[in-house]
Amino acid sequence: MSEHGSALRSYLKRRVVLKLAAKVGKAKLLVAGAAVVGGFLLFLVLLAALAGATSTADTEGGMTCRASGGVDGPPSHLVPIYAAAAQKYRLGPRGPGILAAINYVESDFGRSTLPGVHSGSNFAGAAGPMQFLYPSSWEPFGVDGDGDGDKDVYDPWDAIFAAANLLRTEGAPADWYGAIFTYNHADWYVRKVERYAEQFGGSIVCTPSAEQVVGGEAILQRVETLYQPRVFKPLPSALWVGGGAPQAVDSRIWLDAVWLLQTFHLRVDAARELGHETHGDGTAMDIVPEPGKGWNGTARAAAETLGWNESCADSGTAPVCPLAPAIQFIGYNGYPAHGDPAHTEPGAHPHLHVSWQSSSFGSGSLSPPPVWVRVFPLAG
Repeated sequence: MSEHGSALRSYLKRRVVLKLAAKVGKAKLLVAGAAVVGGFLLFLVLLAALAGATSTADTEGGMTCRASGGVDGPPSHLVPIYAAAAQKYRLGPRGPGILAAINYVESDFGRSTLPGVHSGSNFAGAAGPMQFLYPSSWEPFGVDGDGDGDKDVYDPWDAIFAAANLLRTEGAPADWYGAIFTYNHADWYVRKVERYAEQFGGSIVCTPSAEQVVGGEAILQRVETLYQPRVFKPLPSALWVGGGAPQAVDSRIWLDAVWLLQTFHLRVDAARELGHETHGDGTAMDIVPEPGKGWNGTARAAAETLGWNESCADSGTAPVCPLAPAIQFIGYNGYPAHGDPAHTEPGAHPHLHVSWQSSSFGSGSLSPPPVWVRVFPLAG
């Protein structure tokens, strides 16, 4: 939409009721599109960088995503967003490549429209990484793509999901030409997008893959504070025993969490969800033994490895409990409504609770990822 003419403006204005909106501290100037995403985007994070002429791949949330392209291809941190948006809006195998191409043509993958650098608005009055007009095209298509409680035209998750929603609404994948033409009413624009989509591999294909195994030795007395990436990532399905699809944790603690679960034969029945005092920001898990395993060799062994002991009693936090530096809280035997079946009250759900240190120290409601989290590194 970087070079929209009056035809597109008229077209979109006929479709929507214009509504001015602004939010404190954010320059809500223009554009974007993406329909209600809910919690779907909680997968496909931390993919390998796209480099060279060969395909690159990584496993995220039970999926393997691949994209081919040269050194000028999409930045690796955007690849999972294209893939997730394309799958959410059923854009087919070409969808991720088309989204990447539009992102490149519109804003050089967001590098030319960053808020705070300049106005983020081009001469046609569009802004954000996918260059949407505001309010005419953002209002009908913009959504909260990353689940942080805000619809931000400058946020790649929100903007890319918005673009996917717009393309789907306008006929993709059955009519790619028509959908892209709606994005910018120009034949040259459609041909340019399709050319770059082919250059970037034409598609970023995500297929089911084997569960990822996390190896290495945990260095529990070391701590690293991580600020990025602030996204959520679902636990592997093989390690999930709760209802429905696997819930997510903060992507920065994902390796720690999977290491703990695999090492001690544990499973998760609650991660990021409502109804728990500290689960809403993705830094906590409720854990039970793998089916057929006892509690002492699994949950208790894991708790003790992370620094818990009987003297923790009903505290579960440092300094009463000598926890590993990255761990905020362990609820087990002695803490109300936590622990193995012999130590929980009648009617309570036996489980081990583990929380990681974060800037938010947990949240009872669903909230954005914390500004920072602390983790223990894995060696080897």
